[in-house]
Amino acid sequence: MSENLLPTGQACDNVYFLFVDAAGYSSITGRNPRDVTTHAFDLLRERVRERVTELARTHHCSTAALWSWRGDGGLFIFHDEEESVARNVALETGISVLETDLVRLRAELEATELRGTLRIRVAIHKGPIGLSDGIETGNIHSPDINFAAHLEEVTPPDYLAISEDVYRVSGPYADHFHAVGMHEGRHVYMTRSAESPANSRRAWLSTAGLDGGDQVSAYGQRPSQLEKSRLIEAAVDDVVDLGTALNTAAGFLTTTERPAFYRDAVLGLLRRGGTYRCVLLDPASQATELYSRLWQEDLGQKIRRSIERFSAFKERHGATAEGLRVYQTEDFPGMAALCVDLDSPTALILYSPYLLHVKRGAPRFERADMPHYLATSAADGILGKIGAAVAGAMGDRMDRVL
Repeated sequence: MSENLLPTGQACDNVYFLFVDAAGYSSITGRNPRDVTTHAFDLLRERVRERVTELARTHHCSTAALWSWRGDGGLFIFHDEEESVARNVALETGISVLETDLVRLRAELEATELRGTLRIRVAIHKGPIGLSDGIETGNIHSPDINFAAHLEEVTPPDYLAISEDVYRVSGPYADHFHAVGMHEGRHVYMTRSAESPANSRRAWLSTAGLDGGDQVSAYGQRPSQLEKSRLIEAAVDDVVDLGTALNTAAGFLTTTERPAFYRDAVLGLLRRGGTYRCVLLDPASQATELYSRLWQEDLGQKIRRSIERFSAFKERHGATAEGLRVYQTEDFPGMAALCVDLDSPTALILYSPYLLHVKRGAPRFERADMPHYLATSAADGILGKIGAAVAGAMGDRMDRVL
């Protein structure tokens, strides 16, 4: 590997950044002794270093250096007065590591006791950097390094992704890549799948998603009582629990089973001066009648039963439960939502759109089995829309009953 470092105290243009990282790190570390996994990742580092050294020597690249390595991955940088030289070394390294070195390394690891398959992600981007104290101190100042790191994080396992900045000057290497999408406002190109270009595009979408999306956490069914109680414990001032009958919440508050995680969390919120507002349908409303027919149940009776249990909770806990408020509404947005500090910049909303039955014989989804999503401030667009829907359900036609 080149020992010539980037010049100190000045900016450098057209520096190539190559990130390589083991994918599925936890699946390997969780199945193997620490020394076995350390050996595997050390071998990965050495194979990439060897490839960089070989290609830097072949192309006479002035700077080809391992900038940092943290356990299962790291950053290599490439620079030369002739940009095409740095480009050649960076792209050939990425391609060779995936197509040749990884295959050989896996075969080598088969002779060890390592359980699991080593998979890696590789990403390359280029841009200017400023060095304040030289390469050995790690004092690089560049948003382009941050982008390269973010690109590596969303690259599918066993693929190489490059930014549009690299693709534009990729020259003879362009045929190795095709467009798969965008990330942080930049077009992304990825190595072609041997089977079909659609495979690599699908792999990209499975990790990076569609461009412009907000990040939410998704759950295949309603989170457990313990997990929902963690949301209540995170509340500073106010929790809004919106649903049709709130049968589950009412049951959590009055259960005789132990541990009663949810009830304890609600009591903790109320003791510190917070409010817990429950909003359910008016049992006499047209919406209740409609949902009763769709779900083939007596929803009105279920709502009245929930109100009885909320009342029993208030009676049992007296002044402590003063902050529990129960409302009925004729308007309902077709979802369940548990909202933490809804008016706060750091609001949290756990929501679940109701999946209704469209015909007889279709799969029946119980409300607990419906997908649930947790939106945070990281998903401002979704958080705002769901919050507006909740606020709409809590409008003029809402009456306090408890």
